[in-house]
Amino acid sequence: MTDSLQHQIALTLVPQVGPVTSKVLVSYCGSAEAVFRASRKELVKIPGVGPITADYLLSAAPLQLAEREMAFLEQHNVEALFYTHEQYPARLKQCHDCPPMIFFIGSSLDLLAARRVVAIVGTRQPTEYGKVICEEIVEGLKAYNVVVVSGLAFGIDITAHRKSCALDMPNIGVLGHGLNNIYPSQHRSVALKMLENGGLVTEYMHDTKPDREHFPMRNRIIAGLSDALVVVETAASGGSMISAELATQYERELFAVPGRVRDAKSAGCNLLLKKEEAKLVESAADIAAALRWDEADQQKSVQTQLFLDLNPAETNILSIVREQPEISIDHLSKAAQLTPGELASIILGLEFKGVIRTLPGKRYMVSA
Repeated sequence: MTDSLQHQIALTLVPQVGPVTSKVLVSYCGSAEAVFRASRKELVKIPGVGPITADYLLSAAPLQLAEREMAFLEQHNVEALFYTHEQYPARLKQCHDCPPMIFFIGSSLDLLAARRVVAIVGTRQPTEYGKVICEEIVEGLKAYNVVVVSGLAFGIDITAHRKSCALDMPNIGVLGHGLNNIYPSQHRSVALKMLENGGLVTEYMHDTKPDREHFPMRNRIIAGLSDALVVVETAASGGSMISAELATQYERELFAVPGRVRDAKSAGCNLLLKKEEAKLVESAADIAAALRWDEADQQKSVQTQLFLDLNPAETNILSIVREQPEISIDHLSKAAQLTPGELASIILGLEFKGVIRTLPGKRYMVSA
């Protein structure tokens, strides 16, 4: 069914309609636009939708608010991705409570689908030990072409972002507020630097304030976007422990940096290790070993040697496919600047050589 960005945004602005209910509405009606075209009688029959919600959906308010939001997006070149969009991050979409809409501003949407993504979180008041270890881990991750994700907060978050920027590593900040401002304001210069080779992500409308309750919600995006989450320093309770719990729920690899036994700022990390909920990490090599990156790189090297006879067109397509876990024919066509018809013979040749594999829905990935 047809859909429009205005209706998709409007759906996220309906009070009492959270991530789960919004997806139920789309599932029942077929699209966000169809939700707003449904009758009151049809709406109240949908689980989680009462008379008050139905009346609000039928009013002009949500679409008017969405139109205002769209003006901001256009003015500031912000990308809006509904969860049905082909470029909505696949990792995040796997999470049952993923936000129905995210907003991204930065260098490339492809970063959200990068081959390797690691989140780094921790206390807002780290020790020098914590900051040094954080920087060393980030530096070690550079060799593995990792995209770093964190929350742009004081402490470990901003340490990870600053080090990534210094090393010209792509990194993404997940915000607990809208894109109209940066919080904390002291990190605005870092955020602007991140836009050059990274970006900012939020689920909130542009004028949403950095209210306290938004940050625990923000943490699920940090965990959901990533393959692994690293906790550098944290107390036994707090935002980083929430992120760790979410990473476990989402079946992400969880790592913790060990600290001194009586150090309150390492109590959370030590507890995760004691309960065997997290793997001990001392360097990026520990993360690479747990996620078997070295094996994958060796396999890629062998595969490359086996197919040195690829022609330039095949080499170009293979390099594009390798950048993401999987890619659609439309996205591949756009990236290669070729029509689907022109791609067909190239893809067939790559499939014949066993280099790429076709997935349902005209999507492709590098063969294992």
